[in-house]
Amino acid sequence: MLKVTIKSYRSLLFLMIFIAAACSSNADSADSVAAPAVDNNQAQAVDDSANDPANTTNTIPVNADGVQIVARVNGVEITRNDLDRAIARSSFEAEASDARTLEASVLDTLIEQELIVQAAAAQQITVDDATVNEEYQFYVENAGDTDSFQQWLAQNEYSDAEFREGLRMQLITHQMRDLVIGSIGDEVQQVHARHILVNTQDEANAIMERLRNGEDFAALAATLSNDVTTREQGGDLGWFAQEELLEPLLASTAFSLEPGQIAGPVATRLGFHIIQTLEVGLRPLTPERQANLAQLRFENWLQQQLQNATIERFI
Repeated sequence: MLKVTIKSYRSLLFLMIFIAAACSSNADSADSVAAPAVDNNQAQAVDDSANDPANTTNTIPVNADGVQIVARVNGVEITRNDLDRAIARSSFEAEASDARTLEASVLDTLIEQELIVQAAAAQQITVDDATVNEEYQFYVENAGDTDSFQQWLAQNEYSDAEFREGLRMQLITHQMRDLVIGSIGDEVQQVHARHILVNTQDEANAIMERLRNGEDFAALAATLSNDVTTREQGGDLGWFAQEELLEPLLASTAFSLEPGQIAGPVATRLGFHIIQTLEVGLRPLTPERQANLAQLRFENWLQQQLQNATIERFI
């Protein structure tokens, strides 16, 4: 599947989901974030021991306080205490994941959190205590009263200070998200394109030669393309904004062509593509697609942060 139809960011953080999901049991207005349709690329580990099955707790470094360090993000430590507390709050995920998978997923989220905090600091984004307290009171009211909310905190492994800090992180993330996404209007530049996907560059070159000799693109796509979702439509990808195509290089190629032009082979992780741009234009977006584009834009930004960061994992 080449086109992204919906993709939410796990990176709007387990913490935010914990808060929304748990409080929704007491208030209908608390919504959780939708599940992602496309897997995130994980941050690159620069410590080879993190992938060593023989790696044990004896190889995990400790900080000056004697606490194990499970990861460093641009030199900032994530401790075993941080990780264990986050895992304890993710019990609703535990049924669907084994312990090791859950640990890795929560650590990924903590790394993403730290990258967002660092980016926000670079942009001088801050959230003061008064704003945190206002948000805190919203959750108290939704819980019914202070005693009920304190009971929920205890049941979900939160101290009052930890929950407030979680709210601060949530508000910082929202501000960073708004900055990254910018303004998405009711109309955006879009491309209508079609493609043929094959396994090898030689196959793609042969198809390019057949197209140069006048063979029909749609007929070749129907018989030769590996993309089962589009080949019956002659490889038609429909109209899409640049962020909506799963493969960035294929998207940028489509947007670089004039209507009628063909390019290829374009190498992606899926194989080798021949792509033809059919139409280009400013076209309206439905509210659903606007929301989707916002999510994709933030997700792509976060993936770039992961790629550019120095990340060490020790578990």
